[in-house]
Amino acid sequence: MDVVTLRRTWLAPLFFFQIYLTVSVVLFFAGPWPWEVEHPIWLACYLFAAQLMIAIGYFMSWDGARSALLPESDREREIELTLVYLRRALMVSLVLLIPTALSRTGSAFPAVVEGLRDTGAAYNRNFARLQEGNPFLVVEYIRIALAPYFLAVFPITVVLWGRLSKHMRVLACFVIAFNLAIYIATGTNKGFADFVVTLPWLVFLGVAARTLRVRVPRKLLVPIFLLLFVAFLQFFGAGQAQREGGVGEMGVLNTGAGLLEADPMHFVSRGLSDSGRIIFESITRYLGQGYYALSMAFGIDHASTLGFGHSMFLARNADAIFGTDHFTAGSLPGLLEERTGWGMLALWHSIYPWLASDVGFAGALLVMGLFAYLFGLSWGCSLATLRAHWILMAFMMIILFFYIPANNQIFQNAETCAAFFMVCFSLLWRRWRRTSAIKPAGAAQGGGQA
Repeated sequence: MDVVTLRRTWLAPLFFFQIYLTVSVVLFFAGPWPWEVEHPIWLACYLFAAQLMIAIGYFMSWDGARSALLPESDREREIELTLVYLRRALMVSLVLLIPTALSRTGSAFPAVVEGLRDTGAAYNRNFARLQEGNPFLVVEYIRIALAPYFLAVFPITVVLWGRLSKHMRVLACFVIAFNLAIYIATGTNKGFADFVVTLPWLVFLGVAARTLRVRVPRKLLVPIFLLLFVAFLQFFGAGQAQREGGVGEMGVLNTGAGLLEADPMHFVSRGLSDSGRIIFESITRYLGQGYYALSMAFGIDHASTLGFGHSMFLARNADAIFGTDHFTAGSLPGLLEERTGWGMLALWHSIYPWLASDVGFAGALLVMGLFAYLFGLSWGCSLATLRAHWILMAFMMIILFFYIPANNQIFQNAETCAAFFMVCFSLLWRRWRRTSAIKPAGAAQGGGQA
């Protein structure tokens, strides 16, 4: 891959997510939900500043991405190492498929048909089951310890599809389908949503890196991905219509302090069927409620949660270790629930209050710039090297940026939070080893010249 092709492909995620975030802000201010924001101009300016920091951070990563370009022989060696990593990930995933299903669905084989037929009821039943206690909790701890392997199967399989043997393709597809079945059986949107929003980017990455040859004509790829997205919307809409409280069907959101009703006369809602209206109102509710929580959080005084409050997983464990509730209840989402009733777990806050719990709202903008830098670097290095951990990091950053209007998604879940830090450590360790190896060689060369 030459530098010109790399830069053109490297820029694609930045352009997409700038448009995506802009659309989410427009839907917040002009959608069917009458969010009552006390200082709308201040909120809009903050969201604009966040997108500006994302652009700055992303552009700053270009030098690192460009310098990652490798000679073809070195790149082939990296691909072989990534394939070895995938084989290990498949082996670990296969061993824990049934235990994972038992832990997350209560059954060795996910009831996919039931999940599709009665999505909301499946979600409610599984939620009630987990509230009573999970006898297979040890499985979740094992998955946390081996998190990067479980995360790796899907993205590496797609990106390196053209380099996989038929045996590996069959095993990988089985693992991916089984994991999706778990989400469908429990009526959970997240797994299906992550699959739908990341698949086009992984295909794009594989095609650009020349490790995925798409036999379907490229002009048909967009319709195929659109059909997949429509299928997700149908699953999403069915789940929302059947959720308890009528939040989807009746267009009513319990904010903790009262009920907020979507406008049924909104110009988009009027032109849709009942199922279409439910999907539209539900998506705009998902994209908008986080910004509403952000607007309410601006005026809350709080003490720093010292690097733990941005993640519910880390905050809960920090509270358990130090015998306090500061890191959960003292986070901005926790304080917002205490003061307004806006649920810390039941409702969304966008990524910003979670980050601001640790570093304040100005600091949250800087962190967004750092995430954008990491996104640009991991995407560029994935294109240039196809190294397993760069692909994993790019995959996680795609998910993180899609969930910006909702929450700090990667860090809320124990598995992805652990995977992020493990992958970061691995990348830093490799960089340190390479730097340490270069320095003695340079010193020896200099000594010989003296």
